[in-house]
Amino acid sequence: MQKLFKWVQYRVILGDTKIVCFAVIIVVLWTDAICGVAAEPGERSEVRARARDIGIQIGRLPTGTHNAITDVSGVKVGHVTLTEGDSIRTGVTAVIPSDDIWTARLFGAAHTIHGNGEATGIARINQAGWVESPILLTNTLSVGAVHDGVVRYIVKRYPDNNIVLPIVAECYDGGLNDISGLHVTAEHAIEAIENATDGPVAEGCVGGGTGMRCYGFKAGIGTSSRVLPEDRGGWTVGVLVNSNGGRRHQLRIDGVPVGSEIADPPRPTRDGSFIIVVATDAPLTHRQLKQLAIRATHGLARTGTPSTDGSGEFVIAFSTANIFPSRTEAGTFQIEMLTNGNLSSLFGAVIEATEEAIVNSMTMATTTTGRNGRTMRAIPLAELRAVMKAHGR
Repeated sequence: MQKLFKWVQYRVILGDTKIVCFAVIIVVLWTDAICGVAAEPGERSEVRARARDIGIQIGRLPTGTHNAITDVSGVKVGHVTLTEGDSIRTGVTAVIPSDDIWTARLFGAAHTIHGNGEATGIARINQAGWVESPILLTNTLSVGAVHDGVVRYIVKRYPDNNIVLPIVAECYDGGLNDISGLHVTAEHAIEAIENATDGPVAEGCVGGGTGMRCYGFKAGIGTSSRVLPEDRGGWTVGVLVNSNGGRRHQLRIDGVPVGSEIADPPRPTRDGSFIIVVATDAPLTHRQLKQLAIRATHGLARTGTPSTDGSGEFVIAFSTANIFPSRTEAGTFQIEMLTNGNLSSLFGAVIEATEEAIVNSMTMATTTTGRNGRTMRAIPLAELRAVMKAHGR
């Protein structure tokens, strides 16, 4: 499927619209199939769509070409999705900051919104000020296996290096997934890394988002991007989220209290987590990226969650603009840094992109049945459009 996305990107460049439309249909059908859909006949036929495709325009800034984290040049995303039998609904998502992140490190920062969860490697990010590992997203009990996979990948690729601190963040998918079965392996993590591509990014119940839910609806992976005007730098900010938290009554989309107005009765859910990955090509230092990561919190809050005691939210941010060489003859190297006075536009961009990425994670997900016959319904798009229209959106 990653190869198909790459092929679609190539056909877009060639202007082959008929082929592209056909490929989009295949992608939609594939996404629907892997999620283990069990819905009412009319519900299953509803084609899923991104927020902008159904008229939801969040914020004022334009998006990048793909409206995805991969709009930041050099960033790639890969998924491995596990949907087997009636109870395996899980997987791995890999965000690759650059092709050679181990020897060409990038400025990075991490921020903990609420720490009832796990994100390995973030202490190292904030101590060193850089990222030196792919960023992997998976379920709570698979952190160890995925961590092992990243280690094996780095050691194989760079056999002379033996100090690896992988970045692995988790959300709990035990409602739909047989999480105790430990179905994710180190090999799945390696596969996600090696299959990562640029261009369009699969969303919804794919990869690490396969078994996730958000605000009482099926959710998972979502992404979005923003591009600043040239007179404000022309920088790109991309966000990818794994959405797995919030209660139905809290849900707001572009300020509209959607959760309390959609008639579909909410299913009992528990508090969960959101993992947010932020990429930018703006030349930001660790301290500036920390500020950018904190602003992603505002985008999350716009969707309604108060980040409860039972939730775990982490933000990992990096910039592709400066590269840390492994060593230099002089022991120093030069960097480019954006002036602090120009940060505010980037703050607005990450807020908009985070909110939209979370919405996309829901609108692109499909109704899923998993462990013990539990069903998590997708947000009904026709009703969502009606609610938004009633509020002038």
